[in-house]
Formats: sequence, structure tokens, C-alpha cells
Amino acid sequence: MVAPLAPATSLTPPAAALALVPGLEQGGAPLRVQRLSGGHVNDTWRIDTPSGRFTLRLDGPLAMRPGVERGRELRLHAAAAAAGMAPGIVRAAPEAGALVCEFLPGRTWTDEDFHDAAALGRLGERLQALHGLAVPVQPLQRFDPCALTLGYLEQGRVAGVPLAGADAVLPQLRAAVASIDAAAVAPCIVHGDLPYGNVLEAARLWLLDWEYAQISDPIYDVACIVAHLPLTGALQRQLLAASGLGAPQDAARLPAAAFVYRVLTWAWHLARAERCAAPSFG
Repeated sequence: MVAPLAPATSLTPPAAALALVPGLEQGGAPLRVQRLSGGHVNDTWRIDTPSGRFTLRLDGPLAMRPGVERGRELRLHAAAAAAGMAPGIVRAAPEAGALVCEFLPGRTWTDEDFHDAAALGRLGERLQALHGLAVPVQPLQRFDPCALTLGYLEQGRVAGVPLAGADAVLPQLRAAVASIDAAAVAPCIVHGDLPYGNVLEAARLWLLDWEYAQISDPIYDVACIVAHLPLTGALQRQLLAASGLGAPQDAARLPAAAFVYRVLTWAWHLARAERCAAPSFG
């Protein structure tokens, strides 16, 4: 078993973390170390060695939080990587809070990409392919937004953050989740965290950062984007159609699913002791 790694305290990862990267097992010096931007909890670097180019992610102090389960993440990430949708996993050491993946050159999407009709169509096609992958044979717990929200709120309560609005939001959340579940859509792999620099533009579109990946209704991947980006109705319909969700009932379910993600984002901020206004449905 790999011992837990000390948290990073500078621009360079700890020596024990570097030793997990191919080409540095014997303590050799990397050819390049570059801290990568993005992410609110974890630390990530590009590491070049004589064996190749890699990314190294180390858990931050708040890594294990509601919605994150490293075993599920690794299984769903591996399934997406095998289908050419995610960077390959080189070494996973969850007990050490570390993950090494292949480094993929390219640029991460910005708001402009999400508002470009052609680009959004390509992303929808990528999501449809993801949602068509076989779900792991060994069952995984299905996405439970209500339980995650309660977990975040409990963290906020312990941190002393006022939970104003929770009494009104929680019944709305339960009703929204019930309306989505009533469609009885077959669960699939969903990424669950797309708008935050997790779409990489290269020779193909790659989906990065799988720690919030879940087994759930495919509507939630579109909803995650819609909840955080003010897409016009036309772009929403295009994204739904490209994702294989062009039926009228899917468009009808989207507002409820987007509300679920707004609630999760609100509760996530409260868990980080960051005050924000409670969302409302309608």
C-alpha cells in the first residue's frame, strides 16, 4: 500500500508523489513540471519525464466530500478512457490521494465554445456516445442528488454557515428529482461536471476530471451545462438533440434537472463556508 502523501506546499509536488510518475520511480528529475490551473480542491501538474508526458493530481484537504468516491470515479473514468473519450489512467493510488494520467495537449473550452452552435453539437454527439457505453457490470450506487445536497448542507451547518432558504429548497428539490425519475430512463454513465474547463479541444473532444461521474439519467449531463451557462432555447434544443435527447419529454424534463444542479452548486458553496443565495424553481 502507498502511504498517504503530504499535501503540496509549493509549485512542485512532493518527491513521493513524483515517484508515482513513470520515469521517476527511482528518484530521477522530471524534464518539466508545470502546475495546471483549474480545480477548486485538488492540485494538478503536468509532468514530463523520459517515459512521456503525464498529469499528476493530488487530493487537496477537502477532496473527500459528498459526491466524490474514488472507486466509482476510477471505474467510470477507465470506461470512458477505453472508448477514447478521456485521458488514459497510468497509475491510480487512491489510498495516497494520487492519480497519474496521460497528458493530452489541447485547450480547454471557454464560454464562447459553449455558445458556438457547431461546437455544442459536437459536444452533444460526444455525450451521446458516452451515454451509450456499457454500464459497469458490478453495480454502482445511482446518483442521489437529495442525499448529496443534505451532505453538503450538513458540512455547511458544522462550519457555522447560515442555511437560509434550505426549508424552501429541499421540498422543491425532492419534487424535481421525483419528476425526473418518473420517466424511468435507463441509467448510464454521466460525466456530471462539464462547464468548468473539463472539455478539452484537440484532434477530438476529450472529457476531463471524472470525480463527479455518476450512474444516472443522461439528462443530467445536459442539465449541468444549462444550469451554469445561459444558453438560448435554440442552443438548449440543439444540445439535447445532439445528445440523443431530442424527444419532447426530454425538453420538458430539462428545467427540473437544471434546477437540481443549481441546488447542488448552492449547497456545495455552503459546504465550503461560502455564502450564496438559495435557488428557486420556476
